[in-house]
Amino acid sequence: MKAYFDLLERCAMTFIQSFAALLVADTAGIDLSVSTVQAAGVAGIAAVLAVLKGFAAQRLVGDKSPSLVK
Repeated sequence: MKAYFDLLERCAMTFIQSFAALLVADTAGIDLSVSTVQAAGVAGIAAVLAVLKGFAAQRLVGDKSPSLVK
């Protein structure tokens, strides 16, 4: 059960970090021209990829942690 909470935390933090990075980059003068909805969509994709990586790491490493490091 702890592994699932760890995976959920990684997913949520990946979403927040990606969303914030896109919004900060857009307001910092970098020519992105991304809307809030587009930033949320990209952040959602990053979060899904974090979940998939976590499940793959559990299978590859062989423990219950979503980390690739033992």
